[in-house]
Amino acid sequence: MMDPETKKLRILLKDCTDGFYQQMFFLGKDVLHPKGNQLEAFGFVKSPSKGLKGTSCYTLNRNGAQIELYGSCAAIYTESTKTVFIRRKNRFYKWLPEEKLIAGEWSDDDLQALAPDELLDAMTPMLEWWLEYETWIVKRLGTVYREQCYLDWKKVKSRPAWLPPSLASQWVEALLEKRETHIRPKHFAQAS
Repeated sequence: MMDPETKKLRILLKDCTDGFYQQMFFLGKDVLHPKGNQLEAFGFVKSPSKGLKGTSCYTLNRNGAQIELYGSCAAIYTESTKTVFIRRKNRFYKWLPEEKLIAGEWSDDDLQALAPDELLDAMTPMLEWWLEYETWIVKRLGTVYREQCYLDWKKVKSRPAWLPPSLASQWVEALLEKRETHIRPKHFAQAS
């Protein structure tokens, strides 16, 4: 039986993955920005996907980690962990194979679910990058741009909108700091 703190952290991590799913939509908008591809402007290197045809992979080396972004998934590789986000499953996993994730070329056997505390530790470098990137994009293009991305996301019917961008960053920062003592996004929004 799962203790209450572990159960709560598991729920918070599910909330966080909903936010990252929304963030993936924002990143897609950034790639198509009228002033140019913002992922490349940030320092990502674009290359054709080795998996799904007609898609790209964006790679960034940051603080000893390598981040790879595709439209359908994301990965971060550090010295100690390999963590992936599979958009179709809306979930983060430990990546098991030696080779890196390729969009469209993975199976459930490649993925391992982790205990909530281990998963948050493994996700932390990706979440820290997310926060850094959002600070950069707002400085570069302004809050109005990111809020418009959010309004566009709210029109997409595949998933409900998560927190607005300014609250999303605050919520993720607090999750990293407070872990299982944090509050759920809906309560966070009401308190803000």
